[in-house]
Amino acid sequence: MAKLIDLNHAAQSATHASCDVCVIGAGAAGLYLAHRLSRDGLRVIVLEAGGATCGSGASLGIESIFSASPYPGAMEGRAFGWGGSTSRWGGLLVPHSDLDLRDEATPEAMVWKHIVNVVRERSTAVSSTLGLGGKPDFLSLPATALGNAAKLLHEGGLETVAAEFLPFWRRNLTYLASTRTGGNFVVYLNAVASKWFAEPDISGLGAVSTVEANSLGGKSLRVSAKSFVLATGAIESARILLEMDRATGERMFFRTAKIGQNLSDHLSCAIAEVHAEDRNQAARLFGPIFSKGRMRSFRFIESPKEPFVPRHFAHCIFDIQNAGFRLVKDILLGLQSRSLPDLRLLNVIDGIGGLSRLVYSRFIQSRLFVPAHTPVKFQLDIEQTPNCANRVHLGETMDRSGRPLAVVHWRIDEIDYKNIQLLAQRLLSKWPAHSHGFPRLLPINTGDTQAKPYDAYHPVGTCRMGSDKEAVVDLELRVGGTQNLYVLSTGLLPSAGTANPTFSMLCLGDRLADKLASSGERFAIG
Repeated sequence: MAKLIDLNHAAQSATHASCDVCVIGAGAAGLYLAHRLSRDGLRVIVLEAGGATCGSGASLGIESIFSASPYPGAMEGRAFGWGGSTSRWGGLLVPHSDLDLRDEATPEAMVWKHIVNVVRERSTAVSSTLGLGGKPDFLSLPATALGNAAKLLHEGGLETVAAEFLPFWRRNLTYLASTRTGGNFVVYLNAVASKWFAEPDISGLGAVSTVEANSLGGKSLRVSAKSFVLATGAIESARILLEMDRATGERMFFRTAKIGQNLSDHLSCAIAEVHAEDRNQAARLFGPIFSKGRMRSFRFIESPKEPFVPRHFAHCIFDIQNAGFRLVKDILLGLQSRSLPDLRLLNVIDGIGGLSRLVYSRFIQSRLFVPAHTPVKFQLDIEQTPNCANRVHLGETMDRSGRPLAVVHWRIDEIDYKNIQLLAQRLLSKWPAHSHGFPRLLPINTGDTQAKPYDAYHPVGTCRMGSDKEAVVDLELRVGGTQNLYVLSTGLLPSAGTANPTFSMLCLGDRLADKLASSGERFAIG
């Protein structure tokens, strides 16, 4: 079991520790990597800026400044503390796949080929580590669960993928730290990584020797390690790299690397609504089901191979208003975040009355209960077109720890609006006819102010991986110009692709864990 230490409560004002790998960030990436490394016998120290209970960046003075449109992914999409964003996320896992590949010879296309290969290679290992067991059936389940409907969609040019939701008790990945790790896993909370010590090694590349962390209570900790991994999310990882670059007089990283640039996300937009008479039909066909005790939902992906078609997917959104559903959700979200849910007596009474149908549907029919005539929207998620103007850079204002605040410049460009309209038409034209048993879709004007696209809290691109000169990290996730500094965040992805980024990130992390564990060398104490 991991040992948790609150730096604010350290006995000494300044301490020193050493390990094989120092991981910055105790969210999904950091927890998964630290678990894997410690399980393989490496000594790991995790530095987490937040405390035992997760909060916003603003609560720690780590908020961002926005120089264009406010970017919700930098606010509601982030959480600092033990568990990070896994204390509040939906736990949805879905892989990037061959549907993300395009017939083009660009650096980004080569990176996507690498990502898809790693996901294919590591999916079973990641599922096993997360306690899900067995070979994932993201691509095979639809044929079994949907039968002829999946066949008709395929014939029309739409592939069906079954997304998977982690059980509520596994969504907060801190449970990975409760498994046996041989005493190799130490976490310092309220420990803000604020100063880095690096110098060239014998190869001429920069080598980080030590990181200094400070608490708002005035305590400090220096950690020396063989390797360091930034697992602090797409925005914060870019911010740290930019800080290190500034502190070393821009001498540490390759000058051509686009650190912090090309910040992008999924843009989500309702493009149709299901005809009122067909809502129950949509729920029967495409409502969430339970398989092997876990909830599954379906998404539809066009499979174009032509160059420069933005990656995208569509899915049905059910506006469930059942009181029992809301009650269970509030309770489970409270457990996930390790906080007491705000339950009012009238809501509890109302919710208990609706629980019976919810329970019957879940355990007898293996389906999520969708009340009759529940409104259904057909939602499109499209990757934003990478744009170097959308970026993270350092401002002149300092936070409470004396670090420059991140300035986030993010906006939705006109090309994105045009792509949404184009792909909405393509998807709807491929939807099977009502005569084949499919619900009718009524197009929504995507130019309407009520249908404006919004981000999905899936920031990517800020620390793009690759083998070209503009890449920030190489295909081994090592930061260009360094010998022992790595990044593990969604910022590695060149664009958002056809899937939520977490599962693919964990697959990349699983591969990184093997690389670090097989290096053979361990940190020498004394």
